Amino acid sequence: MSSAEKTRRSSPFARELITHLQPYSTVRHFSRGEQLDLQVNGKAMCYLILEGTVAVYRRSDHLLLSTAKPPAVFGVANISAIFFDDYLKVVEPSQIGVISAAQVNAVIEEKALWSLLSSHLMYMYNRLYNTIMPQGALTSYELICQQLVQLMNEDESYRRGITAERYIRDKTQLSRSGVMRILADLKAGGYVEMEEGRLLKINKLPAKY
Repeated sequence: MSSAEKTRRSSPFARELITHLQPYSTVRHFSRGEQLDLQVNGKAMCYLILEGTVAVYRRSDHLLLSTAKPPAVFGVANISAIFFDDYLKVVEPSQIGVISAAQVNAVIEEKALWSLLSSHLMYMYNRLYNTIMPQGALTSYELICQQLVQLMNEDESYRRGITAERYIRDKTQLSRSGVMRILADLKAGGYVEMEEGRLLKINKLPAKY
């Protein structure tokens, strides 16, 4: 995967998928903090992110997997069966198209979009495997450094709205005391610049702690 692909926020196939699916969706405005479930009353749901920012969480342990801006599509992996029961949280006021997975399946079938859908799903799986899920058995310090770099790559509005400690713990579930200790040491050493717990800049992260 190229560096450009690694930093890409959205699937390159999402916009075309949205073009086909949006006419069949109900577009709603969502406020910060609202939760969107991929399964509602036993029915699989899909979401088209048109404006704003959402965060994606794994339901089993509430681990923060990623954030996403438009164009983005979630839930289409569940059109034949519910394989993923994750949920989204709205990070900033957003405009989102809501559509059932059954309706998505019907549109995909009617318009013969299976190749487009497969390309989108393979891209998202590749991104999840290569850039979101932890690589190997990292130490707590290595995990924290990894997440600091990812936080620095988030949109500034999101980065300014969340403390580094909260972001790291949501992504790794490390202990609060351990994260706070390492962050304090990095700040004291001038390796990172922070204000009220929010990451402003990474100068240089030491290879060892």
